Amino acid sequence: MASRNTMGNTLGSGTAEVPDNRIGFCVEVIPQEVMEHIFLYVPVKDLVTSVTRVCKYWHRLLIEYRFWFIKAQAEGFNVSAAAKERLLEETNEALVLRILQGICGDYLHLNTNLILNPSGQEGFKHWTVKHGGDKIIVEDVPAGSDPIPDEAGLPTQHCFVTSYSTCIRIQVINLESIGLDPQIVDILKPKVHISEWVSARWDCHSENQVIVEFRGAENRNLVSMNWSSDKDDVIGSKWYKMEKVVVDYPRGLKIIKYSNVGKDRQFWAGHYGAKTAGSSVKLVL
Repeated sequence: MASRNTMGNTLGSGTAEVPDNRIGFCVEVIPQEVMEHIFLYVPVKDLVTSVTRVCKYWHRLLIEYRFWFIKAQAEGFNVSAAAKERLLEETNEALVLRILQGICGDYLHLNTNLILNPSGQEGFKHWTVKHGGDKIIVEDVPAGSDPIPDEAGLPTQHCFVTSYSTCIRIQVINLESIGLDPQIVDILKPKVHISEWVSARWDCHSENQVIVEFRGAENRNLVSMNWSSDKDDVIGSKWYKMEKVVVDYPRGLKIIKYSNVGKDRQFWAGHYGAKTAGSSVKLVL
C-alpha cells in the first residue's frame, strides 16, 4: 500500500502539521514492523490525536491501511474478505481510514447490542410502549417461570411481562446518530444479529413476536420471529432464545425499528402473558 499524505479519522479531520523530528524517529532507526507492533498496544484515540503528530515517520505508518487491518484483528474484529475488498476499492481514503479507526476504537458500535435497557432494568426508559390488557410491567425476578438462565449473559433477572391483550414495546435505532453512516454500512455490510429471550408462566399459555423493520435510502423490509408456549416442544416455564441473522437489508440503511409484541393466550386478567428479556440487535462483522 502506497503511503498517503492526508489522514481522516474518527476524532478529527484535516491534515495535521507533523514536526520533522530528525533527531528522533523520522530517520527510521526503528524498523516499521517493530513500530507497528508497539502501536498495537496504544489506544486508538492516542494514535489518531497525538502519536501521529510526533514525527513524519510515525504519521506515515499510521495512515497506511495495512496497520489498521492488523490492529482490527488484534482488537478482536474480523473484517471479512469481501468487506476488506470493498474498503480497498473505495477512492475516499479519509473515509476508509475513518472506518478502520472506528472499527479498531469501537466508535462504530459494531459487535455490541444497540438496544438500550434491553430487559427493563430502567423501567420503560428508551422504549415506546403500547399497553394492552392490564398493561406491560417489569418484574425484578420472573414470577411463575424459571429464572433466566446464566447462558443468556444478562446482568439481572429483570424481564418485561405482557397481559391478556396485545402489548407492544418499540425502540428505534438511528444508525447515523451512532456514527454508522449509510455509506459505511454499505461498505462493511455487517450481519445483523437479532435475539430475545422469552418464557411463559407454568400455568398459562402465551405468545410473543419480534418484528424488525430495516429502512434504507429507497426501500424497507421486515423480518419477524414467532414463539408460542403451546407448541409441542416448548416447556412453558423454561426460557428460550429467539434469534435470527439478517444479511439481506436495504442499501443505505439508516433506521432499524425493533418491536416486541406479546400477550397471554387464555385471556386471564393480570400479567400472565409472555415474559421477555435481553432484546438485542447487533451489527456483526
